[in-house]
Amino acid sequence: MKQCPTCNAKYLGKRICHRCKTDLGVLTDIEDSAMSHLEKAVAAFTMRDFNMMFFHSKRSCSLRRTPEAAKVLACASLLMSKFNLAVDEWSSVNRLMR
Repeated sequence: MKQCPTCNAKYLGKRICHRCKTDLGVLTDIEDSAMSHLEKAVAAFTMRDFNMMFFHSKRSCSLRRTPEAAKVLACASLLMSKFNLAVDEWSSVNRLMR
């Protein structure tokens, strides 16, 4: 998160916005959880556990869709022979990068 979604003030890394006093803690918790699932997906790939890779990458994308998470989900989808989902995710990577 780069800025407060309520008032657009620069995000300073605190759970409460310094300008509007919005509680940003829930959003930062969601971002942290998404990153944790993405890391678990990559770890599952190194262990060749593609079911867990797919689960964690899908969870990461559902929490916060980033180009990195979409790429990992596209790869996991290919490894699980879910080709339609892989194509959709790769297309979303291209949209996210614009």
